[in-house]
Amino acid sequence: MVTATQISNYMISIYEALSIYADELTTKEKLGHKSLTETKIISTLLTMYVDIMTEYFSQATYDIDGYFDTDYNFFEPEEIQDIMLRINLICDTNYYLDLE
Repeated sequence: MVTATQISNYMISIYEALSIYADELTTKEKLGHKSLTETKIISTLLTMYVDIMTEYFSQATYDIDGYFDTDYNFFEPEEIQDIMLRINLICDTNYYLDLE
């Protein structure tokens, strides 16, 4: 179970990871690397994953104790944790939230 502060810190962390990944891609393009198609596709996927996380937490509802309530979202907590794992694998980070 997570609080609004934990969600905010997590979102800041993944936005930073996305920014670093995009900056590295831009640097590779400027230096003239030839085959960046795979990296660009992964960058697009990463952006979509971060968008999913943003939408998932954007209209957050909280229970009486102040913890995030996962019952009012399209994704199940297991699916969101899978997306968290994918973001971590792409960005080589270790950011997690325990939603259950």
